[in-house]
Amino acid sequence: MIIIAVMLVPALAADEMIAITDEEGRNVTVPFNPSSIICLSPGAAEVIYALGESDRIIAVTDDCDMPPALLEKESIGKSSRNADLERIIELNPDLVIAKTGGLFPEEDEQKLTDYGIPVLRYRLLHINALIPMIEDLGRILGEEEDARDMANDISGYYDSVLDRTGTMPDEDRPSVYFMSMGHFDWTGNRDSTGHVRIAEAGGKNIAADLQTKVPHVDMEWVIEEDPEVIVYSMTSEQYDGTTPTIEEMEAKRMEIISLPGFESIDAVKTGRVYITDIKMASGLSEMAAMLYYAKWLHPDLFQDIDPRAVHGELLQKYLNMDIEDIYQVYPDAPVK
Repeated sequence: MIIIAVMLVPALAADEMIAITDEEGRNVTVPFNPSSIICLSPGAAEVIYALGESDRIIAVTDDCDMPPALLEKESIGKSSRNADLERIIELNPDLVIAKTGGLFPEEDEQKLTDYGIPVLRYRLLHINALIPMIEDLGRILGEEEDARDMANDISGYYDSVLDRTGTMPDEDRPSVYFMSMGHFDWTGNRDSTGHVRIAEAGGKNIAADLQTKVPHVDMEWVIEEDPEVIVYSMTSEQYDGTTPTIEEMEAKRMEIISLPGFESIDAVKTGRVYITDIKMASGLSEMAAMLYYAKWLHPDLFQDIDPRAVHGELLQKYLNMDIEDIYQVYPDAPVK
């Protein structure tokens, strides 16, 4: 009983605690200015690094690889779903930041909270989750001013897209088929993040009215819907967890274009088939992804925006990275 009592002493004997509402809408009490954080959420790890506070991170999952310097931290597992709980408890962090929903099982969180380790959850698949998390982490880390500046940078680009597309009539919105998470035949309805990104970028999601949030569809249905734009999301499982090369993305694009019957689809006829790395839907790269969508769908409306240049500016400013060798979309310019 003595051993158990010692283990149950909260790791976060902090002078001050603050309440944070995370991406799942839960009110979680966490220590202000924590000295030790374990990140199971890549976007959160990236933002902590961008705020100049990466020294607080003592361990990460292997998918927390932006910037690559984070991989010098101790590995706590491949991803949030299979994190090494025993090692986390042994490290006794002040705070754990995990992904949302089943990507970090509730029973795993309960084990940590039983040891007095608070857990925040963020997945960050869209800007409307990224900006609040930046502000939350700024409060937690005592970096509110820098976090506010970062959020304003992101908001500036985001608002510029919404200002141009927000009142756009349906007849001016190209139809879009989104191939989700490495599958040709899985997509997202109006409750999905993919739908939000398409709509905000000025497009019409052909799967919007399907009943399931992530519906499985027949390729014949896609051909009949005849989308004007196709966007395919590559996943880490397809290329051993590394960023896909231009050659790999080009090969995947050719595979899509060559699917039986796809030669009749408008998007294939006009060449408006785009490949994106799923990692673009996390962290600061989310803003670049949004700009790519906007420019792919409306090249004339966004002539003044260069998504790759914006992405490069964000990487250089916040992560001290050069975009020269990073290609996370293909082709990166709209096909006219």
